[in-house]
Amino acid sequence: MRDKIKLNSLAVELRRDWDLNPYSPIDLFSIVLSKLPDLTILFYPMSDNTSGMCIKDINGIDLNELKEIKGSSDELSKDMFICINSNMSKGRQRFTLAHELYHLLFEEDKRDLIICEASNDDDSEIEANIFASYLIMTYEGLERYAKTNNLTDWSLEEIIRAEQYFQISHHAMLFRLREHEFISLEECKELRSVQIGYNARINGFSDRLYVPSAKSEKYFSLGKYIRSVEKAFNDSKISPGKRDELLLDAFRSDLTYKFF
Repeated sequence: MRDKIKLNSLAVELRRDWDLNPYSPIDLFSIVLSKLPDLTILFYPMSDNTSGMCIKDINGIDLNELKEIKGSSDELSKDMFICINSNMSKGRQRFTLAHELYHLLFEEDKRDLIICEASNDDDSEIEANIFASYLIMTYEGLERYAKTNNLTDWSLEEIIRAEQYFQISHHAMLFRLREHEFISLEECKELRSVQIGYNARINGFSDRLYVPSAKSEKYFSLGKYIRSVEKAFNDSKISPGKRDELLLDAFRSDLTYKFF
């Protein structure tokens, strides 16, 4: 199993490969779609025990059986795929994206299809969780943030401020603060039980980081699949009706009915 030092190094190296500052917060969804043009991301309601899943190589996977994106092009068959549980909070969804990136880019497991469940505590899942935490907020990034802001007492207000800055979930932030010994185990347990959305609001922040996707965003997709369908249509490989069918299968009625 890879240790935390190695996993943090992988996170920092990936940021550098993508020309990102290792200390700063990142808009992970936008960056991933820009840096991995062959990736499709699907937001889909899943069980409470499942945070997401990924397919390293769509070739050979029956998408109809997945009941998410049905129908594909030859171009799509070579691409990567990530599904994120849209019932999770926005912060958790960002963490899941980073988690699935570990499986896609660094995982030594040769499985093409990986389903990530909370009850699964094998080495692969532990490594992916640690990597995700460091990709969103590197070890050096948190240390520098604490030093720059002269933080010696991590009050709930300061924790929320840091969560909003790094766009990291409350539980992931507490885990890291405990790991760095910025808070005690007792403080960590107490802080886990607070109404974090409410406390964010009364401190002047949006609670969007702590709540699930809105109803209109429960079923949605981004990335290569959309471009592949549009390219096939523009190249006269599929009819307008087939284009709309494929986009509706990917939950993009906004593109079929031209919503603005």
